[in-house]
Amino acid sequence: MVTILATLTQPQAMQTIAKGLMIGGGFIGPSIGMGVVGGSYLQATGRNPESKLLGQALVFVAIIELYALLAFASVFFIA
Repeated sequence: MVTILATLTQPQAMQTIAKGLMIGGGFIGPSIGMGVVGGSYLQATGRNPESKLLGQALVFVAIIELYALLAFASVFFIA
């Protein structure tokens, strides 16, 4: 137990933990957004099966995925 606490106080270990928390926190929002878009798409398709909404849904998913990629890329800019 003492060695784990000693390891966590080192700056490099703290930086690694901070990067992991940043990636995890940055992916929570886009994951929820993709779930909302997917659920809304299924609901709209269930009400009107002849609609052509897949292209629009994929554009929204791509925009949401961009935010996830930005959260991932921002981790590498931490000194």
